[in-house]
Amino acid sequence: MSLEMAADFADAVRLVAADAEVRAVVLTGEGEAFSAGGDLGELARQTSWSGERIREHMGAFYRSFLSVMDLPVPTVAAVGGAAIGAGLALALACDIRYARAGARVGTTYINIGLFPGMGATHLLPYHVGHGEGARMLLTGEVMAAEKAPAGLFTAVVPREDVLPRALATAREIARKSPSAVRMMKDVLRRRMKEGLEAALDAEALAQSVSFRSEEMRRAFGAKEA
Repeated sequence: MSLEMAADFADAVRLVAADAEVRAVVLTGEGEAFSAGGDLGELARQTSWSGERIREHMGAFYRSFLSVMDLPVPTVAAVGGAAIGAGLALALACDIRYARAGARVGTTYINIGLFPGMGATHLLPYHVGHGEGARMLLTGEVMAAEKAPAGLFTAVVPREDVLPRALATAREIARKSPSAVRMMKDVLRRRMKEGLEAALDAEALAQSVSFRSEEMRRAFGAKEA
């Protein structure tokens, strides 16, 4: 998840949102991973930035990807491979999530001394409950999708079924009343986003401290972000 990808992603969301013919959206990754999280090279360079620059940058960066939540139609994530850190948060920003059995998932920020971002402190407990959300955030555990807490995924299916299952769900939604679906999406979105902005602000502030810490400098480069 790079700066270039963030800009392209936000542009794609705007294009889709402007198309009144779109009834549902499927989000998936190209290649073996859904998203392996932040670009380690970019994160390394950012450890030399000032705290204020980090706070402003990370808030805008994560909001570019979380703009998927502003789509007026339902979103379905097809997690065909690893979803790590901000990559998992991106899946959690979708309304429905299908994952491949064996796909590695986790919020590994703490493993490099970095406070979680991209709304992970809000979205993870929202979907799996406070206890499991806190455990995943505090331990940085990476697990197979089928061992993830209830609520993280709608279903875990064989590799070859992930994208077809997501597309089938999207097509089923697309056959429903467009106005009713959009109104339902709006209500569901408002509930999921309640408290998200406050979490993003708190995360950006905490990350401005993390990036300047010796813990992150020592841990950086050898672990997943």
